[in-house]
Amino acid sequence: MALGRTRTVALDGVTARPVTVEANIGPGLPGIHLVGLGDTAVSESKDRVRTAVANSRLPWPRTKIIVSMSPASLRKSGSHFDLPTALSVLAAGAPAPRLRDAVVVGELGLDGSVREVPGVLPALLAARTHGFTHAIIPPGNAAEATLVADLTVLTAPSLTAAWAWATGEGELPVAVGDGGAGHVGQHSVPDFADLAGQREARFAAEVAAAGGHHMLLIGPPGSGKSMIAARLPGILPPLTPAESLEATAVHSVAGNGRVVRRAPFIDPHHSVTRAALLGGGPGTARPGAVSLAHHGVLFLDEVSEVPAAILDGLRTPLEDGEVRLLRAQREVVFPARFQLVLAANPCRCAAEDPARCRCRSHERAGYLRNLSGPMRDRLDITARTSAAGVLVGEEESSEVIAGRVTAARERAMARFGCVNAATDPHLLRREYPADDVGMALLGSLLATGDITQRGVDRALKLAWTLADLEGAGQPTLDHVHRAAELREGA
Repeated sequence: MALGRTRTVALDGVTARPVTVEANIGPGLPGIHLVGLGDTAVSESKDRVRTAVANSRLPWPRTKIIVSMSPASLRKSGSHFDLPTALSVLAAGAPAPRLRDAVVVGELGLDGSVREVPGVLPALLAARTHGFTHAIIPPGNAAEATLVADLTVLTAPSLTAAWAWATGEGELPVAVGDGGAGHVGQHSVPDFADLAGQREARFAAEVAAAGGHHMLLIGPPGSGKSMIAARLPGILPPLTPAESLEATAVHSVAGNGRVVRRAPFIDPHHSVTRAALLGGGPGTARPGAVSLAHHGVLFLDEVSEVPAAILDGLRTPLEDGEVRLLRAQREVVFPARFQLVLAANPCRCAAEDPARCRCRSHERAGYLRNLSGPMRDRLDITARTSAAGVLVGEEESSEVIAGRVTAARERAMARFGCVNAATDPHLLRREYPADDVGMALLGSLLATGDITQRGVDRALKLAWTLADLEGAGQPTLDHVHRAAELREGA
């Protein structure tokens, strides 16, 4: 009897849990048997592993092989178990001392090549947390390794190279990045200089970026709603190292191995399902659009076509900054702290002027009825675009606007430690109110029912953003009044 052992991970949302892969060679009919609560991809790996070992001209035991993945009660899914399974079988027949301190992930091709897999960044973070010194990953996932310090990450192009390293007969190259070529959003963000006119909507986007506020854009087709939303990431500051790590981990689990350096922009089609928006799906839970937009912008165009039940599903992520998906005997959590931008036409016929509207009065008044009151209350800004634009204009570039946004965010960070929209409302009212006249205006709006208690908090946060953009030390009556107008779209 001979026993080989390797270490790998099982993904659970954007976290990874250590898994030990043990291979036992013993008497019995030739064959390989996998145990340990694996999914279809894991159970099918035995055929890939055996063929990859044979084509790599490595020794395969001609007897009974038992491969156990523990903890046995933890569900395992994905093809990244291929390489650790193959190495554990080989280690059962020959010593491989280097595998004791290494975490191994990778899918095997039938020719023995090691292919890219999702979830490598969470695997590397788990390896570092649990005290491993080395990690073996596919070359296609090398960019993610640049975000993890205090861990030696090596890339294995083939099973042969990985086995040679494990036995001490060869070395593997250290993982290096791609110089930024694979960074999400690195070169694809359009410029605000391309948008002519729409000064009110441009200013609303600047305020939204400066404070991290959610926004609704209403206007006729072709008036620039989608252009404004697409340019919003270009005026947001680059992600901090911690934010980049969190965002890249989500994209890694989704199968996108590129490093996220700038705020991601996610714009699903209006026919998006609840699972695609919030996450989930059959089998292994996958992150939805709200999680892919973590630390970035989620844009829903033609929001009038999105069912109300799906839109209302955004309410909890907007408040909690995460999505909790219930599975049998476990809960999967994905981060979802994003900036929401919605866009819609004024009515079904899309006429900007009510006098030219061909809809019935009740149809225009009831348009966007799928956007519930509680959902509307969570939108800080309502801005309108107009078809009466300009042909050519000397407009500010995203770089100029981003400078003001960065300065305003720095003031908020120095005061609250976060953007204004994420500030604790209790702290805001007690220690950072507007001036007396401004608070009196909010009290009057609340007393008359023109604004909810949540609306008071959000209007105050919006007033602080307006003050930060102007460099004021405290929101005044003017800031509060303008904040109330921005909320109502006046």
